[in-house]
Amino acid sequence: MSAGRPVEGAAFEGFVAGGAATTLPSQFFVELLPAIDDEAELRVTLYALYAIGRQRGPLRAVRASDLAAEAPLRRALAPCGGDDALAPAIERAVARGSLLTLALDEGETLCFVNNEVGRRSLDRVRSGAATLPEGARLAASRPEPAALDPSGPARVYEQEIGLLTPSTSGALAAACERYPEEWVTDALHEAARNNARSWAYAEAILRRWEREGKDEGSRSTRDASAQGAAARAARDHGPYERVIRRG
Repeated sequence: MSAGRPVEGAAFEGFVAGGAATTLPSQFFVELLPAIDDEAELRVTLYALYAIGRQRGPLRAVRASDLAAEAPLRRALAPCGGDDALAPAIERAVARGSLLTLALDEGETLCFVNNEVGRRSLDRVRSGAATLPEGARLAASRPEPAALDPSGPARVYEQEIGLLTPSTSGALAAACERYPEEWVTDALHEAARNNARSWAYAEAILRRWEREGKDEGSRSTRDASAQGAAARAARDHGPYERVIRRG
């Protein structure tokens, strides 16, 4: 995201007393915010949390078309590609795990927050226990996409990172279309070795390899490891190492 851009227009005059408040979970600032590296995704995620949070009734969700009609969000996306940035930003938020979506007919999408309330609402809609927004219908069922090779990224993800969710499965499939499958599995292994067990971290590795070249990125990692080993060896005092450290 760009930094240091001058502020345009009139300065914000401050929050008014008694204004409506939007509550964000602390996890957003601690876990999610540091991981989001796309400006449009950040703006859409924040606005979706606000828009869904102001919903009333049993269904806490918002249609993508309703988000597209929100004037504040359209202004927020103007520097990031305008209206065309909305759909890719939602897809990125779903791949990251902050939002959940459900396909409706006529290309429409229903968005939920990936929290307990959102997951329960999504399950209720799928089962028919919850009513969709007026005029909305579930999309006709489509054939399931071909499963990923069980010896490939999907299996490696479950071995190294954790349970494979539908959104992560889609992100893996998209990554395998963009990068060689070997890159995807190697990125998952490297994320696990670095004790950063998340798809967002593995995806960042793939982007780095795309920019710098996979061999260069791997060589940098190996060099750093070798330097660390050399430093440890230089400090090694043999059998007296523990005594020296305690002293």
